[in-house]
Amino acid sequence: MALTDKIKAIADAIRTKTGTTDVMTLDEMPAKISGMPSGAKEPYVEESYDEDGNLIAARLVGYTKVRYNFFSDCSNLTSIELSSGIMSIENYAFTQCKNLTLTELPSGITSIGEHAFQFCSNLTLTELPSGITFIGEYAFSDCTNLALTELPSGITSIGTYTFNGCKNLALTELPSGITSIGSLAFIYCTKLTSIRFLGTPTSIDGSAFLACTNLTSIKVPWSEGAVKNAPWGADNATIEYDYKGE
Repeated sequence: MALTDKIKAIADAIRTKTGTTDVMTLDEMPAKISGMPSGAKEPYVEESYDEDGNLIAARLVGYTKVRYNFFSDCSNLTSIELSSGIMSIENYAFTQCKNLTLTELPSGITSIGEHAFQFCSNLTLTELPSGITFIGEYAFSDCTNLALTELPSGITSIGTYTFNGCKNLALTELPSGITSIGSLAFIYCTKLTSIRFLGTPTSIDGSAFLACTNLTSIKVPWSEGAVKNAPWGADNATIEYDYKGE
C-alpha cells in the first residue's frame, strides 16, 4: 500500500471513530486522535502516529485479548497500554515490534501465544503475571532484553524456541509443574548460570539448553537416567542429581 493510501486509510479510520466528515491534514491527525471521545463504545483502540503515518503508541480499552497479528510488524510502536481485563495475548500479536518498551503485563493474563513477542528486542519484562499457565513456542524468541528472573508456577511446558536468544534471561529455577521442555527452548540464553528444577519433567529435549555457554550447574530432584538426553545441550554444566535443596 502506498504511503498516500495509508494516510487516507488513517484519516478514514479517524473519521469513523469520531463520527465526523472533516477533511484533515497529516499534521492535524495526532490532535484528532488525541481528541477522540472517551465515551466511545468498547472495545476500541486509541492510536498515535508520527508525521510519516507510522503507529507509535496505542491504548487498548475494553479488550479481553490482544488478537492474532494485532500489532504485528509495527516496528515504530514504542508504547502500548493494555486493558486491565486482558486475559490472553494471541499468536503473533506483537511480533517484530522491535521498538516496543513494554515493562509489565496486566495481572489477569493467563496465556501468551506462539510468536507473540518474537523479535521484540526492547522488551524489558522482569516478571510475568502469576496466573499464566501457557506460553507458546517462539513466544519470546529473540527478545534480547527480556530479563525474567522466574516463571509463573502454573506453567506446564516450555516449547520450541520459546526463549531463543534471550541473552538477559536470568532464571535460577524452573517450576515444579513443568512436564516438558522442547527443542532449543533456551538456546543462546547466555546469562543463565545455574538452574534448579523444582519438579521432574517427563521429557527434556537434548537441545533445550544448547549454546547456554555460561550454564555450569543444573540441580535436579531425580536420579541419573530418569530423564533422558542429559545434559540437554548444556555441555558446560555439572548435573547434581537427587538434589533436595539446602
